[in-house]
Amino acid sequence: MTENIHVIDPHLPGGENYSGIVIRPPCEAYSVLIGLTEGCNWNKCAFCGVYKGIQRYRVRTFKEIQYDIHQALLFHGKHASRVFLAGGSAFSAPTDHLLQVLAEVRNCFPSAIITSYAKNLDILEKTEEQLSSLRKAGLSTLYMGLESGSDKILEMFRKGSDSSGMIEASKKAMNVGFELSLYVILGLGGKKLTNLHARETARVINEISPNFVRFRTLNILRNSSLYHWIQQGKFSLLTPLELLKEQYAIISNLDCATYVFNDHVSNYAMFEGPIPEQTEAMLKLLKAAIEDPSIACLSHKKLVSM
Repeated sequence: MTENIHVIDPHLPGGENYSGIVIRPPCEAYSVLIGLTEGCNWNKCAFCGVYKGIQRYRVRTFKEIQYDIHQALLFHGKHASRVFLAGGSAFSAPTDHLLQVLAEVRNCFPSAIITSYAKNLDILEKTEEQLSSLRKAGLSTLYMGLESGSDKILEMFRKGSDSSGMIEASKKAMNVGFELSLYVILGLGGKKLTNLHARETARVINEISPNFVRFRTLNILRNSSLYHWIQQGKFSLLTPLELLKEQYAIISNLDCATYVFNDHVSNYAMFEGPIPEQTEAMLKLLKAAIEDPSIACLSHKKLVSM
């Protein structure tokens, strides 16, 4: 699932060090973006077309990254409040390399909150001691794609892990003090597996009890495997009404403490709040949307970029 994508202008300071794109979560829109990796070290997910045929995986050298950090310091000043280590596979970089980058970021932006994407596979590759050292070095929040709690759906989309691996990685990160933000893709099961997707996703979220859950709606990029499945009639997208019903089913089955964000441009309702304190309010809002006659007339947004 894509997030906001920035094409780096090679004419900008530091831009000559990039060979393609860098992505970030929407909530990091005003953060200092420091590209740590290019491409994706997995790059097999069937729903994703962010890097396929566009950008190869590479861990950028410290010299390149250091240059960009110092250019950012000149532009933003040392009081920047947030720094995002960009790239879909930033957490795949060797721990020593990450620690060196974190030290440089902390030296230039001493009060900044530092965040990063982290795939569950990359979290599992690191020892508890390595994770703890990264947390102590200033990296505070990890954004991880759960996508679905269903083993069947995760396997179908070649995520590279099952739900037990998602749970293990999440708990491993949270146990050493990381704040964890999980992504869920609404509609990932299509029409056939929507009930399974909703039920199993709620189950896994309850098991993990992450700090945040961020909902995104499935959208299709033309260079993804999923695009071809749809063209071949092998996958049917949910309608906006069906997506709202699926999200209602997920939230109604949550019984953990977490904070929900449903604030992405791909979604068909906008809200946020803590669970369980505002569960009923969220369900009431979703129910009203589901019962709105105009929702049944809406077609899928089919966004090609976010």
